[in-house]
Amino acid sequence: MMNKKIIYLAISVMIMLTACKQEKYNKDPNRPTEVGAQAILPNVIFNSFKNRYPWQPGLTVRQATATSDRQAFQTYEWANGDWAEFNVLRDVTKMMESAGNTKEYIAIGKILRAHNFFFLSRMYGAIPYKEALGGQQSNNYQPRYDSQKEVMLGILGELEEANQLLVNPNSTISGDILYNGDLKKWRKLANAYKLRILLMLSKKESDADLQLAKRFNEIISNPAQYPIFESDADEAKMSYRDNENIRYPLYSDFNVRNKRFMGKTLVDLLKQLKDPRLFYYATPFSNAEAQGKTGFDAYEGIDASQSLTAATQLASTGNYSRVNSRNYTENPVGKPSLGFSYSELMLAIAEAAERGWTPANPSAFYANAIQSSFRFYDLLDADVYIAANPLSTIKQTALDQIYAQRYILFNAQADFELFFHYHRTAFPVIVCGQGQATTVVPFRMQYPTDEQTVNGSNYKNALKEQGFSGDNILMKPWLYQ
Repeated sequence: MMNKKIIYLAISVMIMLTACKQEKYNKDPNRPTEVGAQAILPNVIFNSFKNRYPWQPGLTVRQATATSDRQAFQTYEWANGDWAEFNVLRDVTKMMESAGNTKEYIAIGKILRAHNFFFLSRMYGAIPYKEALGGQQSNNYQPRYDSQKEVMLGILGELEEANQLLVNPNSTISGDILYNGDLKKWRKLANAYKLRILLMLSKKESDADLQLAKRFNEIISNPAQYPIFESDADEAKMSYRDNENIRYPLYSDFNVRNKRFMGKTLVDLLKQLKDPRLFYYATPFSNAEAQGKTGFDAYEGIDASQSLTAATQLASTGNYSRVNSRNYTENPVGKPSLGFSYSELMLAIAEAAERGWTPANPSAFYANAIQSSFRFYDLLDADVYIAANPLSTIKQTALDQIYAQRYILFNAQADFELFFHYHRTAFPVIVCGQGQATTVVPFRMQYPTDEQTVNGSNYKNALKEQGFSGDNILMKPWLYQ
């Protein structure tokens, strides 16, 4: 544990140079070249699995409501992204190059590549993948874009390569702040991550190239060949420390502390289910005691579909619940980031079982997911809660229950995973009103502005090949078609 703490402290003082804008997805020629893989690994792990977007997704999917000032993630006035994840991927490339023939670092690198490319493709659509990150070696600073399907098949392949590389490890590794060098857990992550990707592709179930149900069941049915998470101890969970640059990301966040209220959609769901996670997420509204309201009745959320003026006026009445600042903005350490939790995996298997992809018992996995989430928040009586909210025997009702648990689980966690799932499942129901600039939830972020000049030809081809009339947030990518 002492080594792990030292590594965390080292992250806060490491100087990691970034590439110029013209090479957003290529290697930085100014980065030192003589650096060992073990020195780079802590930074790429932390920057991959920390909560990179701690409040933005909550506004997008109505878990929270911003008041007093306009927030683009709530109003859907999205503009151009910055492809920040390519900065992490450059470091991953450097780590893999520095590893030489040490297959263990190579395997971890492939897992980190899959994680970051998976995010980028879902957030933007087609992206540079096969030709990305070549930089000086290939002298290709204008990589072509790969379709979402090509990216998904590619990263599934990389995860299988990682799985094979970690069958019989030859070397120990250093710098592993996620699993402390336990390569069996990295192998479990590689296979669990394949399930994560396959489920995200559920709208493409009929695609013969993907073979979703077959691939999913092969993993579930062969634990020796494809080990996956077996408990909370296996999940990709990134802890924080009270040191600069590695503190909990919402610590001392003025806007979250003073201008964020709970969203009506999330609060109403938690009250309906009598879900005690509400007490961790939110505080009772300030007038609750005076009104004689206690327990679940002391919580109300604000509907973000109304105008900012209306939402701000409601917030001033004292009849609506704030985000729990004690848990989210006052603690420099906070809860760990659930980069990929055991609970999420259990819900994925439960959903796959309901879809008929695997003969597993969906109720058992549904229960495991809830029990894991309750443990994370130090809550008791998970069995009582499950008994009060059993998984339905009606398929669509059961799927909605699984979606609801995912919606609750991902509050202030897992970056934009819930946003991606929303476009796959249409859960929850999100109404756009006077508080939004669009009539539907955006499907994607626009490409970085410098792509138009730095990589203009490939940029235009990517838009055309996706059938987009322009680089617009309302253009629906292949994944959701």
